[in-house]
Amino acid sequence: MFSPAHWRATPTSDYRGPRIGLVHGLAAGSHMERHLLTFLREAGFADTTLYSNYERPAVIARDMAEATTAGRAVALIGFSQGGFQVVKASHELDRLGRTVDLLVTLAAGGAGRFYFPQIGARPRRIPGNVRHCLNYFTEGDLLGTDLIAHANLAHADSPATRLENIAFPRDARTGHAGITRCFPPERVARQVRTQFLDRLLQELGSLQRA
Repeated sequence: MFSPAHWRATPTSDYRGPRIGLVHGLAAGSHMERHLLTFLREAGFADTTLYSNYERPAVIARDMAEATTAGRAVALIGFSQGGFQVVKASHELDRLGRTVDLLVTLAAGGAGRFYFPQIGARPRRIPGNVRHCLNYFTEGDLLGTDLIAHANLAHADSPATRLENIAFPRDARTGHAGITRCFPPERVARQVRTQFLDRLLQELGSLQRA
C-alpha cells in the first residue's frame, strides 16, 4: 500500500453513505489531502479514502467491491494521473460484475498520456458498469487536456451510462491543480465551486442508502 494510514477511511459500522475512492495525481498527494479529502470528510462523507496514483487499480477495485457487497454505493474520483487510474479501476470492477455509481475524472489527459504507466491507456473510454460519469477538463491545460478538442470527450460503452463532459474555459483560471482546489474558499475559482464542488456534493448526497 502506497498511501499513508490517515488517508484510509475509518467510518463507523452503521455508516450508510457511499464508499468514495480518491486517487491523486503525480506528486499531488499532499494537495489532494489538503483539498478534496478534507472537503469530502468535512461534508460528512466519512468513508472517503485517498489512494496514490501508484496504487494498482485492482487493489482499489477490491476495496470498492467490499462496499457493494454490503449494498452500498461506490464513487471513484481521480485527478490527473489518478483520473487514468479510476477509469482502470472501473474496468476492474466491471470484470468483477460490480457497479460504479459515480465516476469523476479531472484533467486526465494531455501530457499525462506520456507518463510510462499510462501509455496506451484510454481514459475516455467508460465501461458499461458506470452509471454516471462526470469528465472535467480545462481548456489550455497542457498537463491534463488534449490539444485535439474531441480527444477530451469521454465515451461510454453502454447507452445506459449517464455521461457528462464538462470543460472549464481558459478564463476560469483553474490551471491544472486548481480544478481540485477547495480551500480557502476565496481562492476557489467560481466555476470550480459551482460546476464541480457543489455538483459533487449533490451527486454524492443522492447516493446515500436508507
